[in-house]
Amino acid sequence: MEVIQACEEFVDGVATKDVQLNESVWVRIFLPEVEARSQSCSNGGETEAKGEAPKQKPKPVVLYAHGGAYCFGQPDWPHYHLFCRDMAKLSACIWVSISYRLAPAHRLPAAYDDASFALRWLASQARLQISHSSDAWLAEELADFRNFFLCGESAGATIMLKTAMDAVLPDLAPIRVRGLILLQPGFHSEETSGVDPENEERYLMALPVGKTLSYGPINPVHPSAPPLTPLSAYPHIFLNVAGGDFRYKLTMRFYEAILKICPHVQLLISPGKSHAFHLDFALCPEASDLREQIASFINSCIAS
Repeated sequence: MEVIQACEEFVDGVATKDVQLNESVWVRIFLPEVEARSQSCSNGGETEAKGEAPKQKPKPVVLYAHGGAYCFGQPDWPHYHLFCRDMAKLSACIWVSISYRLAPAHRLPAAYDDASFALRWLASQARLQISHSSDAWLAEELADFRNFFLCGESAGATIMLKTAMDAVLPDLAPIRVRGLILLQPGFHSEETSGVDPENEERYLMALPVGKTLSYGPINPVHPSAPPLTPLSAYPHIFLNVAGGDFRYKLTMRFYEAILKICPHVQLLISPGKSHAFHLDFALCPEASDLREQIASFINSCIAS
């Protein structure tokens, strides 16, 4: 797989760098460029800023987990890199994309553990802002951890869902999680068994030994799954489902379940589209609309 190297210079309005968190986990940080602004002269006219970076407000932070059936994918793969780059620019947020351990070498809950570790690392960076010792790209003048979001697509959405349900929010202070963004969650169940054999095989290689497709984190509406009540702690949830995805009915059942416990749930159905369409067909109108809706969701959460 051809990968995109990180570049700390701004390219298409976004700079990127990789940070190794431990021997297994690393993240790619997407930092949007500050738009150059003219400065007012004493006589009321305007001149271009020269030699000075324009002043800016700190930007919200989004922790993102890519998909790939728990078995493949990295933040530097083109689909995932370009999506995060575009979203960082469009939403004016710092996006942090996780590289987590993959199956079959590392079965679940390895990916969940790695996402939780990345979240705790970001919480530590938020605390280090006070002493001016955080990562330079997450410094107080750049990163606003009071406006923080969790986002994932496909298997990554189930990772972020598990991370959100397990998180002890007071322990994350000063991080303030404003919203949860779930893009076409990679749910599975015995009911959907056989519909997509290749995808199902990957999931079976990723599940903990002895677990089936009824495993709670990938089938959160199964009777044996843990209750979804921890999600009531999240003020806003954005859920996208593709109309042509075999997971559609299962995802809609999840939507109906969280409506009963979550204050604000925004649903975007992409009619007739296949799973991961926003990556495979990033230039289609529905993918563009999804990106715009995510950015709008983030802005509305911040404003509320």
